[in-house]
Amino acid sequence: MKYYDFFNGDADGIISLHQYRLQFPQKSEVFTGVKRDVKLLRHAVDIKNSTLSVFDISLLSNKDYIESVLDNNNRVTWFDHHEPGEINLGENFSIRVDTDPNCCTNILVDKYVDGLHRPWTICGAYGDNLHEQAEKLNPCFNEMIMLELKEIGETLNYNGYGTELSDLTVDPKEVYLDLHQYISPFQYRKKSEIYNKIHTQMISDKSELSSSEILHDTSTGKVILLPDTKASVRYSGIYSNQQTTDDPDKAFVILTSIDEENYRVSIRSPKTNPYGASKLALQFPTGGGREKAAGVNELPKSELNKFIEKFEEEYRK
Repeated sequence: MKYYDFFNGDADGIISLHQYRLQFPQKSEVFTGVKRDVKLLRHAVDIKNSTLSVFDISLLSNKDYIESVLDNNNRVTWFDHHEPGEINLGENFSIRVDTDPNCCTNILVDKYVDGLHRPWTICGAYGDNLHEQAEKLNPCFNEMIMLELKEIGETLNYNGYGTELSDLTVDPKEVYLDLHQYISPFQYRKKSEIYNKIHTQMISDKSELSSSEILHDTSTGKVILLPDTKASVRYSGIYSNQQTTDDPDKAFVILTSIDEENYRVSIRSPKTNPYGASKLALQFPTGGGREKAAGVNELPKSELNKFIEKFEEEYRK
């Protein structure tokens, strides 16, 4: 029997798989990509007679592949917090899913393994911008320790943002294989050269975003255009999360330029009312995501005014 693991290349995906494999050690082949590369089961259509585990990837986004995977006599276990679509796929398929905006895949895995790797869960929750949930999971750590766990989660999440793997500081597959050597997140933070490389680059990228431009600002929310640099592509997720933390009653749209004709769009619902992002995103081709956080992979610049109108309509309610 062969084993394969598929995971989103952000903090939630990487740490979810790490927790699972700490509890259920198994030599496996792993597949991942940039954060927005969610149709990862395209790599599985020729796999047969094997066991597949999937973390932090929408089943709905992989509906074109899952039947072929199951028809090839594979067993599939899925953990996720995105809208799944059809989940009754037979006895060889099991899923643990919760689309509540205050849940992430790490929290689902944490429940599955009875909280035995709680420090990692806290890292993942912080990485997914679930600060309140991270603090609720705190067993007895002091403020300094919680800040270290927050740093780990945000750093790993930062590394997942990019149009392609070459945009990232480190390939998420390398990040996972390195991280999985560490039982303790504190030892990981202290000793991992890969982690410290990512964190150093994140700090450098942050300084470049001071020239961001506010294109739209009302009581409903803000639309912000980041500088046309690689730093903006990499730092956009952390930047978006920071905006909602600083101004929790507003919704935010963060734009990065893909080319002369298109923007990549990151949407964040207000922290005080975390709904509507996916509804807004799905009104545009290449849009998708969750109620709390969603995006549009390619928005024509000519459609920006229309997008802002829909943004105001959605969050003015």
